[in-house]
Amino acid sequence: MIPNNHIFAYCFTSLILFVAFISPSAQYYFYQKAYADGLTQENLPPATVGNRQASLFVKVSPPILVSTSTTKQDTFMQLRLFDANNNQTIQHVTYEITVARGIGTTTPSAIVKPILRDFFHAHNGLLTLKIQPASGPLTIYGEQDPFQSAWVADPGGTINIRGPFLTEGGLYHIHVEIFSIDNDRNIFLPENAPKFDSYLSVGDVYNNKWVYQNHNYNTTLISYYDKITGNLNFNPTNKIFSWSMPFNWNLTRIKQQPIFVHEEMRLPKSWKGLGDNTQFKALVNGQPLSGRSLAIDPFSFPDAMVVHYLINKNDVLRLAQQVNAAATASNNNNTSNVSGGNGAKINNTTGLMKFSLSSLSSATNQIATSSDLVTNTGGIHAAVSWSPNPLMPKTQSTVKISFYDPVTSNPLSANNIKYDMTILDKNGHTLITKPNLIAKNAADTQIVTFPSKDLYQIQLQIKGLMKAGQTTDLTRNGIARGYVVVPEFSFTSTTFALIGALFGGMVIIQRFKRKRIF
Repeated sequence: MIPNNHIFAYCFTSLILFVAFISPSAQYYFYQKAYADGLTQENLPPATVGNRQASLFVKVSPPILVSTSTTKQDTFMQLRLFDANNNQTIQHVTYEITVARGIGTTTPSAIVKPILRDFFHAHNGLLTLKIQPASGPLTIYGEQDPFQSAWVADPGGTINIRGPFLTEGGLYHIHVEIFSIDNDRNIFLPENAPKFDSYLSVGDVYNNKWVYQNHNYNTTLISYYDKITGNLNFNPTNKIFSWSMPFNWNLTRIKQQPIFVHEEMRLPKSWKGLGDNTQFKALVNGQPLSGRSLAIDPFSFPDAMVVHYLINKNDVLRLAQQVNAAATASNNNNTSNVSGGNGAKINNTTGLMKFSLSSLSSATNQIATSSDLVTNTGGIHAAVSWSPNPLMPKTQSTVKISFYDPVTSNPLSANNIKYDMTILDKNGHTLITKPNLIAKNAADTQIVTFPSKDLYQIQLQIKGLMKAGQTTDLTRNGIARGYVVVPEFSFTSTTFALIGALFGGMVIIQRFKRKRIF
């Protein structure tokens, strides 16, 4: 809750001192909202403030909560208001921050029981809330500004908080209103204050032990978007894993914001018929995933096969249309079956995203050269093509790479992409390294010579998006992985001890900041 003195300070300073102290730039602010969903950090679209484009960077960390029964790690929330024209941090910013868990809504007033709601001031514009997890009430440590009654960050921009805040995995709704900029008394009128909304996620880890045919197997499920509902289930007859998590299927909400859903399942390679396979059947609400939406990684862990669900905004939109259509049909049936036509309404906004995973038979296991890659953070899609076709050993081969936005599928042609390219053999040993490459206008061509007929790995490590006149954007950084077959031929699961299928392997660290996913 906001203390009474904060409410008084907000109203009084906004109405009385605005005329005397507000800068001309604030008078030319044009309201704009921005949203993010399913990521751990985000650069939100800018709003015009005079001759500046004020954008807000928000980040929660760590991306995955790891704790023991006796110790919980510190967590952090970082904010920076900056001019998107030149990446310069705006000074003397007062943030009003409201945080709530769960799917939430796009209306701040609809946030129910916020975990945190208060004013924070950073003289240098950089604000870090350092949270020491603990039970009991939320306690903020520091001094409050007598003029704004805002908590003032130390010279490094940090404010310490102790209590039950960012202690659980899942989705967090972060609503930020900018109270002042440039000067401690440069106050926005409440109705003109720049406002930002973000939905950021903290991964939750679920470790399970299964007994199958008198053997014990340990699995790890990481849900990066939100906490799962109930438990992870395993059907031993069909060897199918299934789980679900809350999801807001409102089409208007989904169309308005970038979304990226990432689920990760780790299976022991010793589990015959599951973890030793190279191909899987992955379903989301009954719909199969393939291509860049399903990444199989046998290389990141020596004893575990990793399966990634990388669900982008386009996929979410298709699923949402199906969910809403089914709910409408069900509602119409219920209405027609009720006397007087007053059937119960079906809530097609909130619901579940349902996942299942099973391995395909070894007979269907076949590996082909990857042509469609997505970084492990979901920030960039890489289209890859090789020539000649088929590829031949000890012959110069040309690889063409084009980088796209995974949300819009549009080329990132306004940017130069800095990246490293690495070619590895089937055992993960580096054969070719091409560091600090630049894909001008998001496209590049490289020459590679493969030493022999075999299966190879290709790894593209994104190191920044560069645009003229702006500081390098690091928010989409990540690693895209795929495989190259020289020449094109089939592998089955019996050869997995030598190779394995590849695609993205990751332990998400940085989510792409801008628009993201399925």
